[in-house]
Amino acid sequence: MIKLYLILIILLSGCTTTSGQPELPSLTDIPPESRETLIKNARYAEQNQQFDKAIVLYIKSLDQEYDDDTAEVNKIPNTQIFYNIGMLEVKQGHDELALTAFKHLLLQEPNHHLAQAQLGILYLEKKQKKQATKLLTQAITADQLRLGNTLNDDYKFVSLDTSSPLPAYSAFAVIQDLEGKHQQAIETQNLVIPLSEQDPSAYTNIGYSYYLAGNFVEAEIQYKKAIDIDSQFNRAWLNLGLVYVRKGMYNKALQTLKQVMPIEHAYNDIGYFLILEGRYREAEYFIDRAIELSPSYFVKANVNLENLKLQMNKDIDLAYSNE
Repeated sequence: MIKLYLILIILLSGCTTTSGQPELPSLTDIPPESRETLIKNARYAEQNQQFDKAIVLYIKSLDQEYDDDTAEVNKIPNTQIFYNIGMLEVKQGHDELALTAFKHLLLQEPNHHLAQAQLGILYLEKKQKKQATKLLTQAITADQLRLGNTLNDDYKFVSLDTSSPLPAYSAFAVIQDLEGKHQQAIETQNLVIPLSEQDPSAYTNIGYSYYLAGNFVEAEIQYKKAIDIDSQFNRAWLNLGLVYVRKGMYNKALQTLKQVMPIEHAYNDIGYFLILEGRYREAEYFIDRAIELSPSYFVKANVNLENLKLQMNKDIDLAYSNE
């Protein structure tokens, strides 16, 4: 128990407040309480967005025992505490700390498929595709076996339920897209959507798979569904604008991109995409307009204009708007 406790003390060394300044409650400031009480207080802190406090309370609980009269239903194992800490670190964007928590969990319970899923997602975000694929495959295989699917060589998935790790399937679809298996990615995303009908990212994800497959009509439909759910979901607007660029509907692309960026950025980004497609004459018009509309935008747009003149150089660095 003490060894786990010390590991988590180290794990928390990187915690910060929302202001970015280290401000972690001292463990010695927390009076001795039962494990059940500490976990209850940790959950309460979590519900109130006091994530660092919740983590400290979870750590403290590792060094305490349950009271003799604690009901079994109220007891949670150390692995669940590690998982809770890892998810709290994910919420705060502390990816390295989350990685550490999930890795320690899997040392104790190698087949914890929820931890496998979260660790796989983190590896994918770090562009470590091999590690991500292995962990996500393990998590999904365990879930499919739970659902009664033995997964033959065709690796076809059956319908999911509310206990399925949906983010793992979405991340696995990204890997399928990276491998050029766009139809399989679409099939995987279609399993997620019935359980994520109010999640705009689900429709945006499948829309991008359709886009990569060259089905711009269906991609447009899916992006519009995402926007109908959340009109502030920027990624759907950006991807929808890209569909219109690919279809040569430039005015519609401008009007779409204007929903999430200044007009000069929209002109530059359309020029950027057109350069990538080798449509240099059209690209020049949009980049010139970006420069005309905003002198302060001159430097970034001119990078693209200068690179445009190097049409056949495949190693150019394009200045894509990320503001």
